[in-house]
Amino acid sequence: MDAAHFIRSLQSASLSPFLGVPCSVFTDLINRLGADAQSEHYICTSEGEAMGLAGGFALAGRLPVVYMQNDGFGNAVNPLTSLQLLYRLPALLLISWRGEPGLKDAPQHRVMGSALPGLLERLQVPQRILEDGSEALDRALATAREHFRAASTPFAFIIRKNYFAAGEKIAAADASGLSPRLDYIRLLVEAAGHDDIILGATGFSGRELQQYTEHRGRFYMMGSMGCLPALGLGLACSQPRRTLFVLDGDGALLMKLGSLATIGHYRPANLVHVLFDNQAYESTGGQPTVSGGTDFCSVARACGYPLQEKVSSPSQFQTLLAALPGKAKPLFIHVRVRCGTPAGLPRPEQSAEHMRDELMSFLS
Repeated sequence: MDAAHFIRSLQSASLSPFLGVPCSVFTDLINRLGADAQSEHYICTSEGEAMGLAGGFALAGRLPVVYMQNDGFGNAVNPLTSLQLLYRLPALLLISWRGEPGLKDAPQHRVMGSALPGLLERLQVPQRILEDGSEALDRALATAREHFRAASTPFAFIIRKNYFAAGEKIAAADASGLSPRLDYIRLLVEAAGHDDIILGATGFSGRELQQYTEHRGRFYMMGSMGCLPALGLGLACSQPRRTLFVLDGDGALLMKLGSLATIGHYRPANLVHVLFDNQAYESTGGQPTVSGGTDFCSVARACGYPLQEKVSSPSQFQTLLAALPGKAKPLFIHVRVRCGTPAGLPRPEQSAEHMRDELMSFLS
């Protein structure tokens, strides 16, 4: 399906604005929306936030379109049930079908991929798995519009991988003078003690940690976007004699920014929170995050982190790592990096259970 035709078809059916959280399935769709000045488009920090925004548009008499990855649908369930379904507010949900049964995909999508159609049915959200072609789209839109008239509640289109024509990634904003994330990850692993714990967030931070470094205490958290700081807090409080590094990303941290307040409240004296900020959802196509307007160090300070550092070069990062024992913690380190990964960055071959067992064996 041509993404431009898809957008025009929805707009012709009075469906607008478009909003949500990026997924690689929607790369071309989101790129086209971002390039079209006539299309009203909002990239949100979480699917729950997107549902709240959609509720506001629906109260204003509009028919919003909310796109999300099926894993992110879990974040949307609370407002879906207690806002859209309770107040009977319409929205067209575009949900990517990652982990569709019978198809190979990243392991973190398996459970939700299998559960998605049944979960929508249990929530009494009518659905349509979109088939290829303009006629199939027109029929699905007619069904959705009729549902909006009759029930005024959400309707879901389930979107398979490769439904949209392959689109190019968004060209990265000028980041001249910035170093790649992997340079910093290698320096951190080199400086970390043998007993330290290093956690990598979902996306490229965790994949680069897992694929290009060696440390017995490393752990790559596939999926669960935004949950790594909380996971790190639990480990830090349980392992107070070890220094624990949380390698976060801007899109992930924005999704659950409240974790800063929780960490700042409990103040684990062994936690180092490193934010690699490239101002993009890089692993889903390079769509921009809203981090460009966010002063993360000020937020961390306001949330109770006793010390915040801003780093702009690997040499400065190396100097900071050498001085870590004398630094107050939890320590927040904001590192601006450029987009980009080594060519052919693979996904880990290890299963999630294997990664779990390796870390638990290391901790014991």
